[in-house]
Amino acid sequence: MPLHPTVLWAQRNDLIYLTVQLVDITKPQIDVTSERFHFKGKGEKEQNEYEAEIEFYGPVDVEKSKQHLTPRNLTMVIYKKEEGYWPKLQKGGKLNFLKVDFARWRDEDEEDEEEGGGQDPMGAMDFQSLMSQAGGNLPNMDDLPEDDSSSDEEDAKDKETTEKKVGQAGLTG
Repeated sequence: MPLHPTVLWAQRNDLIYLTVQLVDITKPQIDVTSERFHFKGKGEKEQNEYEAEIEFYGPVDVEKSKQHLTPRNLTMVIYKKEEGYWPKLQKGGKLNFLKVDFARWRDEDEEDEEEGGGQDPMGAMDFQSLMSQAGGNLPNMDDLPEDDSSSDEEDAKDKETTEKKVGQAGLTG
């Protein structure tokens, strides 16, 4: 009886990312129809037999979909026939080998923010945008004076004066 590989998934408005986490895949049989994904192949050091089947929540566009097989895994980009977020990947009950790909996951509202700008391609907001949203202003470092008027010698005198005052007040130990 074949084993189940771990399958990671994430979605966007128009596509699904599927990653079959299996090292050294040999003899892969990959079948994608508008209703389902089926994978069968050998993998890992022992070259055991693995198989996974997922019946999609909605129809997908097989012609636009792509796959990329590497020595580390199989990655699929599967386009949905109709745009929109699915509440889950598969019809029916939960599959114990199916996990969320948090590295690629975007919520529906996060994708709207990406389209609106303010974020870099990796999805992380830049610090300046974050501060302006929080109501703070960052100083422009170019506007600061190039020449610091105080010298190290003046700083040392200030420190010495402070230490004498503290010592005179009996606060040193």
